[in-house]
Amino acid sequence: MELGEVLAEDAPDPANRQWKKIARMPFPVFGLVPQPTIEEFGLSSHGSGFDGAGLRDGNVGLSYTVIHDPTNRSDPANFADLEDDIRQQLDVVPASPYPEWLAARIERQRYPMLHNAVRTTWHRDPENGPSLAQTLIAHITDVLTTSFRRERGLEGKLGSLPPAPDVTLACVQHDAFLTVNGVSHPAARIDTDPHVFAIGTHLDDSTFVTAVVSRDELQHVVIELETRQAKSPPW
Repeated sequence: MELGEVLAEDAPDPANRQWKKIARMPFPVFGLVPQPTIEEFGLSSHGSGFDGAGLRDGNVGLSYTVIHDPTNRSDPANFADLEDDIRQQLDVVPASPYPEWLAARIERQRYPMLHNAVRTTWHRDPENGPSLAQTLIAHITDVLTTSFRRERGLEGKLGSLPPAPDVTLACVQHDAFLTVNGVSHPAARIDTDPHVFAIGTHLDDSTFVTAVVSRDELQHVVIELETRQAKSPPW
């Protein structure tokens, strides 16, 4: 959706339709526990695969904005270092009022973003799906190739390219723990990358939950997860 697109003030949030579809999937969605310095931005990704037996796999990713000083949201020190053209787009006064959900989403774009920070991954047949380490690698690679293209030497290149330097299974450490719904679970982590920290665990034979957070924002985020509950709009 472009910022210049004209929507009726009472236009429904298209994310509601996506969440209704996700609610029919046979696994819960996990996110970061509530904390003053972060706000859920919304869905970053969701997908599913099917075969002759029905739903084979599914995944849901959530993004967050980071508010360094939530006691003074309007402090310019809170805002992300945006390109001039993006900042100008955010400052445009619409000819007619935006829907509340869109106005809130535009405003949150002023703050640093944790894109695809938490991902829930489910496989119907675990023996035919990826391992926890492979799932963690896939998640961190998606974040790096989406949010760190310039830093990884991918700026201006096309196609599905791995981040440079590569993040491989050799980078995965298996001596970590991750708290989910108040319970500490054995976890795998990647703490050797210069741009992000990643950690994940398996909650049962079929469900993995992984988190990838920019090192620049680690000090502002507690990486503890919980089942995401249905929410009222934050505006």
